[in-house]
Amino acid sequence: MAFNYGSIFGEYGDEKVTGTAKVHPFGTRLVLPDGRIFKYGQMSTAAAIGAGQICQTAVGVAGHDMDLVITAAGSVGDKSIALTLGAGDAAENLYAEGYIGINDGAGEGHLYKIASHDAIAGSASGTINLVDGDTIAEAYTTGSLAALHKSPYKDVIIYPTTGTGYCVGVAAAEIAALSYGWFQTWGIAKVLCDVAFVVGNHVRVSDGTAGSAEPLDRDGTHENEEDIGVAALIAPVTTDYGFVQLKISP
Repeated sequence: MAFNYGSIFGEYGDEKVTGTAKVHPFGTRLVLPDGRIFKYGQMSTAAAIGAGQICQTAVGVAGHDMDLVITAAGSVGDKSIALTLGAGDAAENLYAEGYIGINDGAGEGHLYKIASHDAIAGSASGTINLVDGDTIAEAYTTGSLAALHKSPYKDVIIYPTTGTGYCVGVAAAEIAALSYGWFQTWGIAKVLCDVAFVVGNHVRVSDGTAGSAEPLDRDGTHENEEDIGVAALIAPVTTDYGFVQLKISP
């Protein structure tokens, strides 16, 4: 395999490899010779996923995702951010490979990549360490507020009938709970059908069956559900798997 800034150029079948050991950074991009694209991630403890089913980011923790109090001012070039969590514990490295951003006050609008952190109890203080090369770009103060976002590809779940995150892709193979594998984001894929697709029309995540898709009718109900691509070839029947040209992430 060749490497190019977070991308792997693989052979056919590489996208179907799964396992219990993490062998790539989350979000690593796999490109096959025909241009199909996949992202590397891990299923949550909640459930296994079947090939062709749609997946979503982990549900955010309400006490971690906005307005976290910063406990020490930061200067340009710093490599860490000290803060106090809201409700809910953060296990060691829960947010490793994820993101921290300043959402209000001095330094607002800046996003940083997380390398590591110790376990932080709910409502307690801790330090978030940034990856090499990503340093504080604009000074912030103890009046600034921060927010945490887990890697989109960590603790992935089956896309529920009412979205609680956003689509990370379609499972390329069966992936067991807590195991690692590939989620397709671009190109021709087989996708579980809830309501028969309309060839050439947009396809969205389903509000009827978790992990499945149905046609997107922009004049109908649920027209704001996430669009994942365009239906291709013959329309599949319910519970079948149809061809979809995915357009989630190139």
